[in-house]
Order: sequence, then structure tokens, then C-alpha cells
Amino acid sequence: MEDFEKQTRILSRALDREKKARKEAEKLLEDRALELYKTNIELQELNRSLEQKVHDRAQEVSKQRSFYETILNQVPAEIIVADRNQRYIFISESAVKDAQMREWLIGKTDFDYCQKRDLPMQVAQERASRYQEVRNNLKLTEWVERIDRKGKELYYLRRLLPLFDSDDEIQMFIGYSLDITKSEKYRLELIEARDIAQKATSAKSEFLSKISHEIRTPLNAIIGLTNILMSEEHNNSQDHYLNSMKYSADSLLGIINEVLDFSKIEAGKITFESIPFNFRHLIQGIQQTFEFRANELGIELKTDMAPEIPRILEGDRVKLNQIFLNLVGNAMKFTSSGYIHIKTEILEKDDRKIRIRFCVEDSGIGIAEDKLSKVFESFSQEGDDTTRKYGGTGLGLTITKKFIEGQDGAIWVESEQGRGSRFIFELPFTFDPNHKENVEKQKSWSHDLSIVSGKRILVAEDNLMNQLVLQKMLEKFEPQLEMVSNGQQAIDRLRQAEYDLVFLDVQMPIKDGIKTIQEWRNHEAHHLSEPTAVVALTADAFAESKQRALEAGMDDFLSKPIEISELRRVLAKFLT
Repeated sequence: MEDFEKQTRILSRALDREKKARKEAEKLLEDRALELYKTNIELQELNRSLEQKVHDRAQEVSKQRSFYETILNQVPAEIIVADRNQRYIFISESAVKDAQMREWLIGKTDFDYCQKRDLPMQVAQERASRYQEVRNNLKLTEWVERIDRKGKELYYLRRLLPLFDSDDEIQMFIGYSLDITKSEKYRLELIEARDIAQKATSAKSEFLSKISHEIRTPLNAIIGLTNILMSEEHNNSQDHYLNSMKYSADSLLGIINEVLDFSKIEAGKITFESIPFNFRHLIQGIQQTFEFRANELGIELKTDMAPEIPRILEGDRVKLNQIFLNLVGNAMKFTSSGYIHIKTEILEKDDRKIRIRFCVEDSGIGIAEDKLSKVFESFSQEGDDTTRKYGGTGLGLTITKKFIEGQDGAIWVESEQGRGSRFIFELPFTFDPNHKENVEKQKSWSHDLSIVSGKRILVAEDNLMNQLVLQKMLEKFEPQLEMVSNGQQAIDRLRQAEYDLVFLDVQMPIKDGIKTIQEWRNHEAHHLSEPTAVVALTADAFAESKQRALEAGMDDFLSKPIEISELRRVLAKFLT
């Protein structure tokens, strides 16, 4: 009994403890549930807050995107953004106007776009190569893209540049384009117009080359025969006629040269040499050229050279001579009495360089003040009656100005109507203080060409008058001279005998000089023969013609009318 009661008490206490534990557990569960409820409420509140923030941020981003897209869509250029794999991220409305197409393109490449729009795959390939170019160079690149759309040619100036992340890796690409169809077509039209103009200039040069050849050929005979007659015995009355004839022929040659020089200036083909020449001889030559005409008019022609100017200067002797011929000839034209003076003075001088001021002063009719600004314009003279009364092309002073300014010089005029004119110009030259008379020593051949006697010379010239002129010019040196009338005859003679020197006219019937020299040089090369000295003869004064003759195989070049000094130079060069 006692055991039963004892066990009952034990069970009762255990049950009480269990009840107490259960109540504590229930209390704990209630507390946990309350905490969970509170936490859930807090989480819901936090979730709502986060959702609101995300919503607000999304709206902000959307507004910003809309803001920037609005700006980008308003920019008058096609704009795209592509990721590092060349897939579109953004496309402006100006680039693709169709909204559905823009939406479809997001995530696509240029190859997808070209396939979708039925564009040539070359367009996508070109763009892919530009992406690669940016990757290689890590900088902007640009190109012009041509697209045919609905039968129209469209041109776009494309630019593509990279954007980098914090690791300096390309994160994306930005591309923008401008429609340059109008400007590109205008550029192409300009190129076409330029090509047409160049063809026209070439045609004009070819025409001038041919017409100058046709004029200079008989002129060569006139000047050559006049010089020959002047060197032979004649009476005083004949001397007057011969001098008048020579002056007229020289004037005609001057007009032809002016037209040719102006053509070269227009074509941008004027070049300048820098070679040693005797300055005093040049001035003396100018005086001798105009001396007969000055004496005939009763004009005093005087030169005044500064003694400090070196005897031998380095520059373009031919251009300087032409400048003086134009200025003194111009003064002679407008001066009927009084004087023409050529003056020189040194402006600057050091051990190697010198700048000289020249002045051609006359007592002629002068120039009206309102006409002074136009004297150097092309085809311009003081009045409409000037050309009729005094002659000339109106190109001489234009050419003179171009010659002077092309050599870093300057020219201006001082004049008063009825009181004469002063044309003043400055030119730089170089000189060798140790040169002394080397040039003159090099030209000692000018005084002795006796070695030419007996030398075999062949002349191929189709014009009988020019044959006569060259024959008379060469006869004084007593060579064994043979004449033929075309290139084929020249080839035949060259195959039969050896010649010390050959003169070939460039323009001949049957076979011209260029084809002749090419055939003969090929013959020499095939037979391993010693090259024959061959000099080109032509009335074409263009530098291109000279170059063409030399490239064909000629050894030198003589321009008609042939000057005796140039002929002597050639004879000395190849026969002494």
C-alpha cells in the first residue's frame, strides 16, 4: 500500500512537471508565434518599402532612359550602342525608324540586320572589320559607307569608338553616322569636273604643243636663215632689213613663248632651276638683243650693274632672261623717245646668299593711276586700243610676276601717265665665293671646235628649210654631214655606217624620232653595240616633250629655233 501511494506521488509530481513544462512550452510557442508575426509584419513592411524603392528607381531609370533616348533621338545623326560582342543595345529612331524593327534588333548583330533588311552581306563584313580595327587600335575609326536602297545610292560617314570598363577592357561600342549623300555626290561631281578639266587642260596642252610646233618649225627657218645671212657679207641697206627681220621674228617667237609659258603656269607645271650662270653676260645679252631696236627708235638703252654683285650666280638663268625680255620689251614697246635704264643693287648679302633688286625704268607713256592695279592681270592692257596700237598678248607681265613670285621674289610698278614707268623686282640667288671663273673654264670649248672637223654627223629632218638651216649652221665646223627626211631612212643609214653624232627630229612622217630612237636602242642592245650619241630636235617647247624624248633614249635635246650657243654645247659634249 505504501508502495502504491509512493508511486502515485511520484507519478503525480511527474505529471505536474509535465504540465508545467507543457505550459512553458505553450508560452514559448505563443511568444515565438508573436515574434514571428511581428517579424512577418516587419518583413511585409520592408518588402513594400523595397518594392516602392525598386518601383521608384525603375521609374527614375525609365525617366533617365527616356530623357537620354529623347536627346539621342533628336540628335541629327544615327546612333547605336553595341556590347562587346557587337550586339545592339540601343538604336536611335533616326537609325531605324520602324519601332518594331528597333525592338527586334536589340541583341542582334549587323549580320542579322543585313539579312533581315535584305542588304548585301559585304556591309556587315565591312562593319565587322571596323569593330576589329577599334579592338586593335583602341581608338575611334571612321569610314564612308555606300548603300543602295530602292535604286538610290546613299552615303554615310560612319564613326565607331570604344567605351572601357574599370579594367580598361572594351565594355561597349558607340557608333554614330551622318548622311553625307548630298556632299558625297557633290564631291564626286567635283572629281568628275576636275577630271574633265584635267582632260581639257591636257587637250589644250596637246593643241598648244602641236600648234607651237607648226609655228616654230617655219620660224626656225626664218630665224636660222636670218642669222646665217647676217653672218655673211652684205651691204648696209641689207643690214637694216636683216635686223628688222630678226627683230620681228624674235618678237613672234616671244609671243609664242608667252602663250606656252602661260599654259604651263595654268597647268601648275612651272619648275625652277638653280644652276651657275654668268650674270654680266646675261645683262649684256639683253642689251644686245634690244640694241638694234633702241638705236632705230633713238632711245638710250643703258645698264647700271652694282660692281659688288658676284660674276657667277646660281639660279634660273632662263627665267631671269625671260623676265628681262618681258620687262625691257614692254618698256621698248611704250617708249618712243628718251631712255630705258636697267639698274641693279644689292639688298642683302652674306657668305652664300644674295638678294638683288632690279629696276627697268623708261621715259615712255606711263600708266594711269587707276590702271596700275591691273597691269599684272592676264590678257590685261591699259586700254582697248593698246593692243591695236602697240601689239602684244597682255600675258608678259602676268608671266613675269609668276616667275618672280615662284622664286620667292616680289615685283611692283611705279608709274605716272605721260612720265614713264619703273618696274622693280627683287630675287634671291646663291653664289660660291670660290667659284671664280670655273663656269667660263668649263666653256672653253665655245672658242675652239676644230675637233668637229671630219666627224660623221647624220641629220634626220623632214622640213627642207630646217635641213638647210642646220646644214648651214654645221658647215662652218666642216663635219662629214648627211641628211635624211624620216626615221626609217635614219635607221637604214645607221645600219650601214657608224656616226659620231645623230640629230633626230621628234616629229617626222613614216617613223617619228621617238619610234626611231627606241628601235635603234633595241638594235644596239641586241647586238651589244656601243651606244650612238643621239640628240632630239623639236619645235615643241614643252618640258614634257623633252622628258619623253630623253626617256625614249635620246642623249640630249635641242629646241627650235636652234641657238648657235646650244648647238656648240652639244657638239662639244659629244664630239670633243
